[in-house]
Amino acid sequence: MIPFNLKPLPAALIALGLAGCGGGGGGVAGVNIGSTPGISGSGLTSSGTIDGFGSIFVNGVEFETDTAQIFIEGQPGSEDDLGIGMVVLVNGTVNADGVTGTADRVFFDDEVEGPVTSIQEGQDGDSKLLTILGIDVIVERTSTVFEDVTFDSLAVDDVLEVSGFPEAGNNLRATRVEKKAVFVADETEIEVTGQVQNLGATQFQLGEFVVDFSGADLSDISGGTLSEGQLVEVYGTLNGQTITAVRLEDEDDVTQQIDDGDDFSVQGPISKFVSAASFEINGVKVDASSASISPAGLTLANNVIVEAEGTWNGEVLVAQSVEARRGRVEIEAAVTGVSGNEVTLGLAGGTVTVQVNSQTLLDDDTDQVNVLTLADLASGDFLEVEAIFDGSSLIATRIDRDETDDDILQAPVESFNAGADITLLGITYSLSGTEFEDIDGDSVSAEEFFAQLSIGDLVKVKDEEIADGIADEIEFEDDNLPDGSSEFGDDDSDDSDDSDDSDDSDDSDDSDDSDDSDDSDDSDDSDDSDDSDDSDDSDDSDDSDDSDDSDDSDDSDD
Repeated sequence: MIPFNLKPLPAALIALGLAGCGGGGGGVAGVNIGSTPGISGSGLTSSGTIDGFGSIFVNGVEFETDTAQIFIEGQPGSEDDLGIGMVVLVNGTVNADGVTGTADRVFFDDEVEGPVTSIQEGQDGDSKLLTILGIDVIVERTSTVFEDVTFDSLAVDDVLEVSGFPEAGNNLRATRVEKKAVFVADETEIEVTGQVQNLGATQFQLGEFVVDFSGADLSDISGGTLSEGQLVEVYGTLNGQTITAVRLEDEDDVTQQIDDGDDFSVQGPISKFVSAASFEINGVKVDASSASISPAGLTLANNVIVEAEGTWNGEVLVAQSVEARRGRVEIEAAVTGVSGNEVTLGLAGGTVTVQVNSQTLLDDDTDQVNVLTLADLASGDFLEVEAIFDGSSLIATRIDRDETDDDILQAPVESFNAGADITLLGITYSLSGTEFEDIDGDSVSAEEFFAQLSIGDLVKVKDEEIADGIADEIEFEDDNLPDGSSEFGDDDSDDSDDSDDSDDSDDSDDSDDSDDSDDSDDSDDSDDSDDSDDSDDSDDSDDSDDSDDSDDSDDSDD
């Protein structure tokens, strides 16, 4: 398998993940409640997701793009070429208010583009593991943006362009998936990054694939000559296990592209966590020992997706702030009201209100509008909401408008009467004919479920359409990690050799991880989720550096 490798950040660029843009069907609320503003009055290198348009919103900052140069796969483009969920790089400045700025350049480069060769269903139906050119891609029903394909319609031989955050081992968590074609051998264009191995006169090994570069354009390779161990991006066609390259490009070390003293913001999964003073995000070393943490209850741990902002000192990002960028509270229900920056959703047993800020990603899966804003939401709209607690308030990290479906509420348990009822976010569900599942997705009896249940445990309740306040299904969920992490996470022990990659921000040696992909389906990886809070998971960091790959995501923006 091809190990997932980091892509470089272009010099002094902001790596952003697209939460919305003119061509992609999403937008941003345009308000800033409870989010940390950018470092004000300065240039900024920021790595994360774009959360909206009307210009572009990245890490809570609205960047004007009227005069920006936009590059797509290294070629000149326009804002219309950008889409929701894309991870991009932006070079720009932030104004004194800390929440607006100007983008000078915006770069997008996907993480991988190629045919799906296998699909593994998640236990709860909310995630899938796709294999694309040897890379294990996790997609989520509600948190991955889909273009020209849906979560349910994904199929083998779909040619997908994927943007996202690399995670431990060989995993890539997709933020955006776009179907480009149906695979045809020797015709369909593919794109993948990896390390040159077993270099010959006209061929080399890239994970499980042989790359024939006899007719390839090497003008973007330094000196026009390949070397053993070099990290390259390959463009070409595929037949069986042979890639016929038409063009090769260099891929460089991320940290070499950041200047000392740069203001820098990076978003992605934490890896190599030892303590608040020592961890990595997307291959960037972070010291958050003096940083403010938001929300106050946020636990820093491997694979938790955060944004760190501060100053680059030449070796480490000295963070001023670290904040969560993914929530584990989920509400799927119809809108009962919109007021200011608040959206209220109605469930059979009551209502739940969430706040929207400049970091909230809004996506319209009904395709009623190209750019979804709060003004487009109306009573009766069915929303899928992901949120995080900030004190007693719920801040939406993502809102999808979709077709009406079952009501779902995922939140910490506030109270319960075994076998009779359960209460989350003030909503009480009766239990009658309810099906129960444990943390592994296995069916258990009501007695077994409640014997394991404690106040504060995260559970998901499904109230099937038409909702009546009686829980049809209840299951345990992981407190910190997004869907698919437990069942599809790579086994750290297997990735231990990835530690070689640990020092390679470009993860060029991640190719060693190529076998990690096998781990991707190890259910025992579920304990990786436990690792999420284990400081000794710093060995996860081995994988983490794969997560460094996560920077790829940012780099994807390259």
